[in-house]
Amino acid sequence: MKQTGDRRAFLKGSSVSLALPMLETFAPSRAKASMQAEESIDRPKRLVCIGVYLGFYQRDFFPATTGHQYEMPPTLRPIAGHRDTMSIFSGLDHRGRNGHEGWRAWISGKATGSVSFDQLVADQLGDQTRYASLQLTCGSPPGDAKLSFTKEGVALPMIGRPSVFYKTLFRSGSDKDRISYLLKTNRSVLDGLIEEAKTLERSVTADDREKLNEYFSSVRDVEKKLQKQLLWVNKPTPRADYTLPEFDPVAPDVALECESIMYDLMALALKTDSTRVLTFLIPGWSQVFTIRDRRLSAGYHSLSHHGNEAAKIADYNLVGMEHVRRLGAFLDKLRTSRDADNNPLMDTTTVLYGSGMGDSNTHDNTNLPTLLLGGGLRHGQHHRIDKQAPTPRRLGDLYLSLLQHFGVREDQFAGATSNMNEYLL
Repeated sequence: MKQTGDRRAFLKGSSVSLALPMLETFAPSRAKASMQAEESIDRPKRLVCIGVYLGFYQRDFFPATTGHQYEMPPTLRPIAGHRDTMSIFSGLDHRGRNGHEGWRAWISGKATGSVSFDQLVADQLGDQTRYASLQLTCGSPPGDAKLSFTKEGVALPMIGRPSVFYKTLFRSGSDKDRISYLLKTNRSVLDGLIEEAKTLERSVTADDREKLNEYFSSVRDVEKKLQKQLLWVNKPTPRADYTLPEFDPVAPDVALECESIMYDLMALALKTDSTRVLTFLIPGWSQVFTIRDRRLSAGYHSLSHHGNEAAKIADYNLVGMEHVRRLGAFLDKLRTSRDADNNPLMDTTTVLYGSGMGDSNTHDNTNLPTLLLGGGLRHGQHHRIDKQAPTPRRLGDLYLSLLQHFGVREDQFAGATSNMNEYLL
């Protein structure tokens, strides 16, 4: 490669260009790569994050009292049977941006795009299953509805069609052949890039050589992932006794039906150990739902901006309760199903349920609805977090506890530097 004064250099192989880090050979750079130490986990652990885009009516989502003896609030009554394996948190948020844009911070802490904690967990657990993580939704959500983010702050695409999710979990022979071809092709591209890197290393400074070694370790990580996928692609996919509907219910008016099917498939994904990390964004548009033979008075988005009108709040709550009812069916499956090691899925699966929207009527993203269920954690209470306390807790503190529960070595996340272990362990 000819040395120039460009701030960015490229390697090219098999018609693919890969940008190099800033190198002092071409221009000064202070970039440093860090390696995350891995921690083994003795017992299988799983994570499911489920976010409802248009949120809930807070007064009917949070209990009036705290502790074990709280009265189940109206919105959560469909899952009252799970109260012993459920914790309710009020008063938690990220102290961040309001509005739909701020929703994107729900499990990452930053609306501008930052790694979401599910992906840190996926990095820890991903080599144990066919898929490190899977991101799901129903149909095509509104543009600001983003949930999972990579370490580079890029929103991960979501599977919005039940049939596509099903085929991802239970592939046919022809699918395997096509995927195998693509994986082998991509692997050959990486081989070419790494060979070219060896030539480049001989013409740069010692400091640049260190940077290149760090940089290409990430390329080798990609290669390892490809090798893993090549191993998995030839392993038989699990069988499923599940019948999909003839057509995907992805239109907004039938989004509740899509939601139920996605939950069914999520339970199958966990039971077959196809993945141990799932995220599910439940979108909301202006659709007018019919719930238990009653057509609601306005579109879902309009109901979320209820203006404190009692009739609109009642209909908005009906939609919220339907979301929770479908969550309950999913939880029932986790409680009655066991994994390959005969562990109850409810004991090995931590479910985070809530929303990045606090008060949808005013677009206020404080006091976010937050439930934590299962996972073998200590449950059964409503915890009201005092934001005026000398050391107030953030939602990121709860995520730090979860990260540590999954063996991820982090001591700060989303602006939080503590944890909430005393509530869960």
